[in-house]
Amino acid sequence: MKVSKFRVLNTFNVLLIIVALIQYYLLTPLNFPNEKFFTTSLPLDVHLKVIPGFIIPYFSVYVFLLLTFFFINSKSEDTDLTIFLISIVILWSAVNFLHGFLHTQNIVRAQITGTGLFFELLNDLYTSVKPYNTLPSWHASTAVLCLLMLLKLKIGNKYLMIVWCVLICLSPIFLKMASLVDVIVSIPLAYGSLYFASKTSTIKMKTEKVHEVVKAFTLESLIQSVAIGIRDESTLNSLIEGLTRVEKNLTDKDKVEIKQIGEMLDPPVESLKDVVNNLIYSIDVEKHIEKAREMHGKLEKGYNPTEKELKIATEELINVACRPFDNPKFRYLILEIKKRNVQLINISSLEEAAKERSHDIVFRFTSFIEAQKEDIPILKTIIGSANGHLKLDFDDLKIITKELRKPPYEITIEEVWNAYHRIDATKVKPLGTSKNPADIISLTQFAAGKLNVLEPFINEVDKKFDNWLFEYQKSDRAFSDEEIEWLNMMKKYISSHLEINMISFNNPPFINKGGAAKAYNIFGHDLNKIMYELNEKLI
Repeated sequence: MKVSKFRVLNTFNVLLIIVALIQYYLLTPLNFPNEKFFTTSLPLDVHLKVIPGFIIPYFSVYVFLLLTFFFINSKSEDTDLTIFLISIVILWSAVNFLHGFLHTQNIVRAQITGTGLFFELLNDLYTSVKPYNTLPSWHASTAVLCLLMLLKLKIGNKYLMIVWCVLICLSPIFLKMASLVDVIVSIPLAYGSLYFASKTSTIKMKTEKVHEVVKAFTLESLIQSVAIGIRDESTLNSLIEGLTRVEKNLTDKDKVEIKQIGEMLDPPVESLKDVVNNLIYSIDVEKHIEKAREMHGKLEKGYNPTEKELKIATEELINVACRPFDNPKFRYLILEIKKRNVQLINISSLEEAAKERSHDIVFRFTSFIEAQKEDIPILKTIIGSANGHLKLDFDDLKIITKELRKPPYEITIEEVWNAYHRIDATKVKPLGTSKNPADIISLTQFAAGKLNVLEPFINEVDKKFDNWLFEYQKSDRAFSDEEIEWLNMMKKYISSHLEINMISFNNPPFINKGGAAKAYNIFGHDLNKIMYELNEKLI
């Protein structure tokens, strides 16, 4: 199995690690006695016996933490690692704050009288860690945070991680290092830290939106400034820059609208580019000199205008170039186009990113088929057989979906299906919300070029079922409403499990409606024949 590559940390994540280590370091100096203190111990804590063996999960929290960090860095996005590190900083800061201001004392520590390795380790632990300021438990809160992050990202064996986390949370209690209350308080603290850290995932998007708002506001301010007569070179340079960005993203519709209003201006303009060019000319020193010579009837090149003449010529060029902004309709149109196109750019960028990710998912799926068809014979059966699923059963499908989730592919049926739909919706029907393991059959055949249109597996089963029902009812046998209801349940069961037999009636939805006995009561001796035909016709 290919091991995921450990990514190099970016500067911000390195900084977060440093801050987290500082917070961890502060745990020791904050563990000091105080004259005014209270205890969180309950009668239950006093009666619980010391179990020295819990020192293993107690210290394993460091392994749990490091593994969580490694898994997230190897298998998830940079933003996920950033969220985890921010949540660590928030959590440990909160723990230190509470340790510093809520002075507690642990009064349930036992006298170590036993002998053996675990007892010696526990005695050393009591010596090194003072029994003060235990609310909340650092071990429990850290373990819960790691578990929440792993579950959120669906990394690792869920049940193994839960058991490990529970053992870590119980270890301070059975080692008498903390009380039950200390551990319970730690759980919501971990939840809260991750919640606030998760908010940072939207910072980038919000920042981009703010930048666009600032740009739009700046352009509006510049246009309004020019309209009221503020036309210095700095203002005009900024206006040229803003209008140039707008001009680059104009649609054909935008250009027509600008031309229509531009024809009504004095002097008329054909496009926004003409407006920008006029502004550029208006601040060009050479154009100022040419205009001064023209205005004073002295066009010979050797003539140098006076400062006053140059000033008059410059003002004339600038006023003419800025004249379109004296028209409120023109000002409004430019700002509306700016706002409209910013939204289009954002939507286009998101769509482009989604399409790029879809192509990546499809590539991983086709690579999976090519690489695994020899090791997973079921894939070759699906691709090569006439009906695509000859001699398959439900366990075969689970093997494929399980292998798909493993590195280096790490994808699901739903992700692949949605990727195909995003790339070409004309050939791929939406999968819908219901999950059916048998959809891997249609998906694999489509990827292998066996199907022209990709549609949910149950759609094909529905068509075959309707044909079977039509042919069956041509005979003297007619089905009642109750029989039709059960037949539809049988069809749906077959579409997921690829087969139905008498044992199937012990499973939902049949068991909820009477099971095998009810089925036999409804169909009588025809039941076995109907099951045989459905298995043959639908699969």
